[in-house]
Amino acid sequence: MASLAHRVGEGRHLERDPADYTSNVLRLFVEALERRQEVQVLDVGPVCGENISFLAHRVRRLYVCDMFFRVDRDRRKGVPLSWTWQHLDYPPQSFDGILLWDLADHLDDREVVRLVELCRTMVRPSGIMTVFVLGEHALSHVVNSFVIGDGFRLHLRPQPHLDLSLHVRQNREVLSLLTPFTPVRSFIYRNGLREFLFQLD
Repeated sequence: MASLAHRVGEGRHLERDPADYTSNVLRLFVEALERRQEVQVLDVGPVCGENISFLAHRVRRLYVCDMFFRVDRDRRKGVPLSWTWQHLDYPPQSFDGILLWDLADHLDDREVVRLVELCRTMVRPSGIMTVFVLGEHALSHVVNSFVIGDGFRLHLRPQPHLDLSLHVRQNREVLSLLTPFTPVRSFIYRNGLREFLFQLD
């Protein structure tokens, strides 16, 4: 797939309800993957039946590894996060796309860097990745899953069984932590939610 045009900061999609909105980045993610052959995608969770059904009809093979659950479980047990990353031991260049959702919001900077290193290894050349980022006033501190509906509508479903910290970051901090991925598109919503599409050059 040819490199996507870089237009970071161009998009601005304004909706009032943070719990139900149309995702521009998800649409771009799917459209880019549909132009590829034999597509494989990784979703890092939380596990959601609607998302599995949505993606399974659009990609050749979908892998789901619920890192939200695993990070929460291992922290409760006092297991170092360095052990938790073993669940992402997929072979190099396994995936055309990765859905990170807002996992980075629940990791400190050092942990995000490690996650990005793993993603860089797992993604194929020109592979793409979504990153969702919460703003200070976007939502409560409850962990949510992003549930995909018709027309790329996303509904946030609370996951009260998860107890994860929240790290609020400015856009420049997000872009810095996601190096070596190149930002392609970003959208800022009135509710404070931000969406990014990244590509590995």
